[in-house]
Amino acid sequence: MKHLEYIDDYFKGADSASQSRQFEQKLLDDPIFAEEVAFYLTTQGLLQQEARAEKIAHFRKLYQQQRTTPLRVVKPQYRIWRYVAAAAVIIGLIFTVTFLLPISKQQLADRYIRQELSSMGVSMSATVDSIEMIRDLYNKGKFSDALSLSEAVISHNAGNRQALEFAGISNLRLQQYDKALNWFKQLASYKKDYTNRGIFYQALTLIKRNQPGDLPLAKTLLQQVVDEDLAEKATAEKWLKNW
Repeated sequence: MKHLEYIDDYFKGADSASQSRQFEQKLLDDPIFAEEVAFYLTTQGLLQQEARAEKIAHFRKLYQQQRTTPLRVVKPQYRIWRYVAAAAVIIGLIFTVTFLLPISKQQLADRYIRQELSSMGVSMSATVDSIEMIRDLYNKGKFSDALSLSEAVISHNAGNRQALEFAGISNLRLQQYDKALNWFKQLASYKKDYTNRGIFYQALTLIKRNQPGDLPLAKTLLQQVVDEDLAEKATAEKWLKNW
């Protein structure tokens, strides 16, 4: 499409009054140019932009006039419709991949990590303690430092659930899945309630590790989360439906 830049400048308002008249006259005289403009509008989505609605409406009128006014030489042009057809195929493929194909277990796990574990919420405590320091390091992406401090806290207080959780998810973000599983098993050994994600985190880590036997065990753990009404029950139910 040799006129693409020229067409783009017109619809972005980078034209003078004389250039606008020239553009409009070209629409009336040149059917190939008119088809290129039609293709541009289709692919760029300008029909949905209110800021350019007046120009587009004006173009429609001129384009319709061009289509109904006999020209001196009119040759059938098919190449531009091949572009339109190709664009339609691509859009169809994107729709199929995005909305129709099932989401893999790895994608579910990656999405959870990206959305839920990218940063951890800050507590309302006015004091600065070790857990807040760990949280700050983790949220800054310093997973190794967060892990080291978590391990130091656990060495003095083996039952600190927050430190166990941070140790586990830090190992998870570092892709050290075996170590993460050990921390999450320790976390799960404490009171199982809707704040203890130990069981769910084990399933998440097994999905990410994806070694032989990991996925069946992950499914079993997710079912346990649902049956015992544990933390992340809603997420576990959703994942099991896509299993």
